[in-house]
Amino acid sequence: MGLMLAGVERDDEVLTQALTFIATCNALSYIGAHPVFIDVDKDTMGLSPVSVREWLAKNSEKKNGECYNKHTGRRVKACVPMHTFGHPVHLDELVEVLKEYNIELVEDAAESIGSLYKGKHTGTFGKVGALSFNGNKTITTGGGGMMLFNDEELGAFAKHITTQAKIPHRWEFRHDHIGYNYRMPNINAALGCAQLEHIEEYVASKRETAHAYEEFFKNIDGIDFFVEPEDTRSNYWLNVVILKGRDAQQDFLQYTNDNGVMTRPIWELMNRLPMFEKCENDGLKNTIWFADRVVNIPSSVRL
Repeated sequence: MGLMLAGVERDDEVLTQALTFIATCNALSYIGAHPVFIDVDKDTMGLSPVSVREWLAKNSEKKNGECYNKHTGRRVKACVPMHTFGHPVHLDELVEVLKEYNIELVEDAAESIGSLYKGKHTGTFGKVGALSFNGNKTITTGGGGMMLFNDEELGAFAKHITTQAKIPHRWEFRHDHIGYNYRMPNINAALGCAQLEHIEEYVASKRETAHAYEEFFKNIDGIDFFVEPEDTRSNYWLNVVILKGRDAQQDFLQYTNDNGVMTRPIWELMNRLPMFEKCENDGLKNTIWFADRVVNIPSSVRL
């Protein structure tokens, strides 16, 4: 829905990252848009503004004030970075390049509630931002999430269409737009609001855990703990260690899971899934590097 509200239409192209959970790309598919996978930065694991600029310079052209892919002829309407494991991408640089090409920024901040970029919350830099309150997130309502807007009128419209676009009236059922039943039940919202009052405590707890991991892995050869990028405060939603390569990654996963410690690799890259394997990409050098090395380790708020 956030993409639709940002003006993305069927057959438009959207720049995003292959290193993400599948929900990011599913959201594009729901409206018939085409993902273009751009590489990530080594210090954020999120969409690289430098790689975005390079791809646009090589593959796009401006027509009538909008950006088009020179090879496919499709409009490049939006860009969806995902703040991987709660670590913010380089937002200032990304906003700058997207502004040059008249491309809308829609932030996938599903994993980064409580994370800050230069003192400002992720999800508030673009036209639309999205948070997740899924059961495994820092704050949960059991499911669902929240949309963030810098435009009050657009936010009001979003609320309207998520309640079946019903025109308020004491007894009549009138609707003025195609609507959706995306309302959050009051009991779930109350659960979320109660937790939101303690968000700073939760983030502090997760950061304390991350710091303990960082200190521990300083003494372990061949394993590096991934730390937050400069100018950010990460919520460290999932803690990450970087192994030396694919074999070391698989050995680590085998050993920890055999000994009662649940660990897992990063998600399968989107361009390797059958639904998205034909989507354009820029080679994804850093993305593949991470896929062969990343392991997530236990990260609970009360670990």
